Amino acid sequence: MNPIKIYSKSTKLSCLVTVFVLSLIFSHHALAALDLRIRPYEGGYDLDYHRVDLQAGRVNKEVVFDITSDIGKQYRLIQVLAEPLTNEQGISMPQNSLVVYAVRGSNKYGSLSVETDTPVFLGRQILYTSSQEGLSDSFILVYSLIVPQDQEPGYYRGRLAFTLEPVDSLQDSRTVVLNIAAEIQTESHFEIITCSQDNTVHLDSSIPEKRSCDVAINIVGGLGRQFRITQLLAEPILSSDGDELDPTAIKFIAREAQEGAVANQELSLSLRPEVIYTSGSRGQADNFIVTYSLGDLSGQTAGRYAGNIKYLAEGGSLPSGGLIGTIRLEIENPRLFDLSITPQLGGRIEFRDLKPRQPPKAYEVVIKINSNIGKQYQVSQMITSLLVNKSGDEMGEDYFTCRTESAEVTKGSLRVSQNTAIKKQASMTLFVSDSKGSSDTFKVIYELTPPPDVRAGDYSTTLVYSLLEI
Repeated sequence: MNPIKIYSKSTKLSCLVTVFVLSLIFSHHALAALDLRIRPYEGGYDLDYHRVDLQAGRVNKEVVFDITSDIGKQYRLIQVLAEPLTNEQGISMPQNSLVVYAVRGSNKYGSLSVETDTPVFLGRQILYTSSQEGLSDSFILVYSLIVPQDQEPGYYRGRLAFTLEPVDSLQDSRTVVLNIAAEIQTESHFEIITCSQDNTVHLDSSIPEKRSCDVAINIVGGLGRQFRITQLLAEPILSSDGDELDPTAIKFIAREAQEGAVANQELSLSLRPEVIYTSGSRGQADNFIVTYSLGDLSGQTAGRYAGNIKYLAEGGSLPSGGLIGTIRLEIENPRLFDLSITPQLGGRIEFRDLKPRQPPKAYEVVIKINSNIGKQYQVSQMITSLLVNKSGDEMGEDYFTCRTESAEVTKGSLRVSQNTAIKKQASMTLFVSDSKGSSDTFKVIYELTPPPDVRAGDYSTTLVYSLLEI
């Protein structure tokens, strides 16, 4: 026979109270909440930087964080860069391209851990820690996008993951994902700066400090892919008289590039394209200097010459052979028309210690003519008096002769091939240049045969050389 259990009214009331209390406890845990809402300040659901020019520098976007909590326990907000900003080709921005900092005073209760610029990286970053009571709070974070100058253009996407997690509680965490987007545009351009204010390279062979001139080429903004810069003469370098300057007389050398490679050995200008710069593999921003200088102009006709140097770029996002700039080239080649004598005579020729019945005495002179006038010329000589000693004794004309000889490779015509007597006050043509009036060199051999009755001593006369256009 089963026993019969009898409950008193007080026992029933106690059970009901226990059930009610347990229901309240479970109800509290069921209703306790820890929630996160993220609102980009400009609206929408993504952190969208839209179109970003490489020249924009730093672009800031504010994000509002609203945290709701009634768990009564401390919590914190963790940030993780779930996906770095990456374009369609799989190229990512450097991690330090995205930084975050908090707007001071935007929170009420807790503490923010990013009061200054903090790079956003792949690991866990604590952004915010609540008060001990775990009160609800809100604050503003600023996410700054800093795009490198050599960043590949394109549409970049990434993701940030934010997790609210209790510090000492079994309450579930809450994670919210924020998408990031940015379209990087390339607004690259080239700056070509000459050493003068008029976009001209001025070179002057007669002034040492003007025999060279620098041109700075600045590549502003990266092009994303490798490219190269070439230069060429747009047309021959001509003078006002129509004379053409040999372009090999103009030298250039490039230097001081940081990212790419330059033509760092001396080369000559040409009417054909010459590569002066090759960028890095990503077409990074860069700058370099091209120095133009004068070479040997001795074979060039005097005058003021002018031409244009064109700079072309190809590769990267540029069209093939795209013109990026032109500078004017002006060269001053002053008139040169002079004569030099070796050894220097000081205008006199002298024969020492002459004696009767002495063998002939010879004296050699080298005459060098520097000329760029482009016209034929001649060299003549004249003596102002016969050879005379200190006592005034003169030597007859027939005893003093001269002849001309080639020195190395003489281009012009020698006019005194055999010993010829030098007449007093009579001009004698020694040499006639080639038709181009080229610079030249020749020798004059003077010879004196003392007469049998010569009075011993030193004899001299004054020689006058003339250089004349024909």
